[in-house]
Amino acid sequence: MWLLVPLAYYAGAKLGVSVAVMPEGIAVLWPPNSVLLTAMLLGRPREVALFALLGIAAEVAADVPTFSVREALVFGVANAIEATLAWALLRAWRFDSRLATLLDVRKFVVAGPLLAAAVAATLGAAVYAHYHGSQTDYLEFLRVWWLGDAMGLLIFTPLLLSLALPATGRAAPKRSLGVDLLVLAVALALLALIVTPGGGGWMGVQVAPVLLLPCVLFVAARFDLRTTTATVGVIGLAVAYATAHGGAPFGALPPSEASMRAQEFILSMSLLALGLAALLAQLRAQQRDIGEANARLDQLNRTLEARVAERTAQLDGLNRDLERLAMSDPLTGLLNRRAFFAIARGAVDTARRHQRPLAVLMIDVDRFKAINDRHGHAAGDQTLQRVAATLADQVRVGDTLARYGGEEFVLLASDIDFERALQMAQRMGDALRAAPLQLPGGAITVTASFGVTVLGSGDDDLDQLVRRADQALYAAKAAGRATAIGERPPQADASPSATPPAQADQPAAR
Repeated sequence: MWLLVPLAYYAGAKLGVSVAVMPEGIAVLWPPNSVLLTAMLLGRPREVALFALLGIAAEVAADVPTFSVREALVFGVANAIEATLAWALLRAWRFDSRLATLLDVRKFVVAGPLLAAAVAATLGAAVYAHYHGSQTDYLEFLRVWWLGDAMGLLIFTPLLLSLALPATGRAAPKRSLGVDLLVLAVALALLALIVTPGGGGWMGVQVAPVLLLPCVLFVAARFDLRTTTATVGVIGLAVAYATAHGGAPFGALPPSEASMRAQEFILSMSLLALGLAALLAQLRAQQRDIGEANARLDQLNRTLEARVAERTAQLDGLNRDLERLAMSDPLTGLLNRRAFFAIARGAVDTARRHQRPLAVLMIDVDRFKAINDRHGHAAGDQTLQRVAATLADQVRVGDTLARYGGEEFVLLASDIDFERALQMAQRMGDALRAAPLQLPGGAITVTASFGVTVLGSGDDDLDQLVRRADQALYAAKAAGRATAIGERPPQADASPSATPPAQADQPAAR
């Protein structure tokens, strides 16, 4: 940077003298100050003074052939003050060197071309008027210096910054390369006519630089800041060169008025291009931010939907578990009393509607209290679990076996008549006898009493079925336990009887 800054400043001064300074000494634009300001904006604060000194030295080296060392030194100090003041204002205003928003463009225009260039012009014009007062009026030279420096800062500072910094965003999508080439061809043709000595014209019609504005706006709308500022720089130098070297792009005018017209055009073109480029860059950045925000929102929605689905599945599982717990007996794993009644009511209604047989068996473990008292409650729990498992092995698919309460069980058997229901009870009793339960105190044989009934053809409902089966169960208990007793519906004509399931070929009935 220490080597590049003075070399670039010197080159900028020579470029301004050779391209943009009229024979009368009027500078249409002055590029080198943009080099100093760019270096200060890109460098560290402690390097600002060094950059200013390097700029002063480069100014003296560039001016000495034309001006005295004292004049060149004062001009260099004025330019260094201009760049330093602009840098200080932009730093205080938290200027973004990428010029990505309209606010940054406004800060730059006010700090550099407007205020800092005016301060430098005031000092430089005073010095020039002191040494050359007879040649140029102070106010006229103030205007020339101010606008020349302002145009240089306005054109070349954004260009140098855009070249030094990463692009702020991609250009707008190119819809047609042919359109871009056509605009480029038109712009080049207009520039060629404008810089033609003698005023430039086509078929007797004056070609004014204002015709280039649509091309410049097209570039600002289609491309990024770097391309836009480069286009503005090329056109600005071309118009300045034509004005300073007899091209007369604005017609045959006195030098001061011609320079004024050129500066007005360059100012308008630069402000429009910078403003439009910054505005579109800001809009594209906002669209990009909105797109990214929408993408993040979509991702969050998908994540939320996944979490909701996961939580819903968990809740469904918990509800199923709760329903299972509410409908099952935790000790035996069978349905509980509430679940039995919920299922059995529907089964009774279906059997009555289709006139199909249905049986209910009440089952009570014999002498269960004695087992608890003698072997302990753990043995009692094991007894109930063994009874539940043995009974479950004997029931058919579609039958409903449940723990009714305590040591009582209930079975709802569909499509089975009274005799077959008694036979089923006998098989269950036999199965219990055949499976002694091994306990720490020894093996015990578990027996059970059975009360059996079936759905009648009258107005039976589930409660009546259960009451009849319960009455039959009490009768089995009274008859000595380990017995199955059946009770037919009231309209059936049969006498009660009782027989131990393992000792009779025919089940007891009444």
